[in-house]
Amino acid sequence: MDALTDFIIPIVGLKLGDHSYQFEVDGKFFKEFDNIELQEGCLQIDLILTKRSNLMELTFHVKGSMQSLCDRCGGGLKLPLQHQEMRIVKFSQEDFNNTDDVLILGNDEHEINVSHMVYETIALGLPSRRFHDEETNGQVCDEDVLKRLEEYHEQDEKDDVDDRWSALKNLLTDKE
Repeated sequence: MDALTDFIIPIVGLKLGDHSYQFEVDGKFFKEFDNIELQEGCLQIDLILTKRSNLMELTFHVKGSMQSLCDRCGGGLKLPLQHQEMRIVKFSQEDFNNTDDVLILGNDEHEINVSHMVYETIALGLPSRRFHDEETNGQVCDEDVLKRLEEYHEQDEKDDVDDRWSALKNLLTDKE
């Protein structure tokens, strides 16, 4: 059974007003999308769909945690995630281009698959820099890895000096 079928919402027959949906997202969901950075997590998605006469507002509330790699030490990292996004779905027979926040559906559409919107909401909610931090996520980087990185960094700084260019630098100082 396809992991994304739970994210299909029938829109024919929905009354005007608010409708609530809840989804559980785990590794099976992320395997459907081809992104190496998003593979594991345990998230609760609360969707409030507000249907109006000519459009729908979809408000996604994401809460849970994602597994990732630390940008500093490369170790495993459990990131807490809490994020909210809103999308608008309009109904039209005219040919419009979809934008980031507005999705255009034909008047004859009878269901909407929100799986890709859920995936995008999770991806946008992740921090751009992911690292162990005792204050925010209660985790600490691997000290051995950090020491080795510092040693390699110091070694690189020593190796950066090229004797051929050093002689040219002396030419500039001789002019004065």
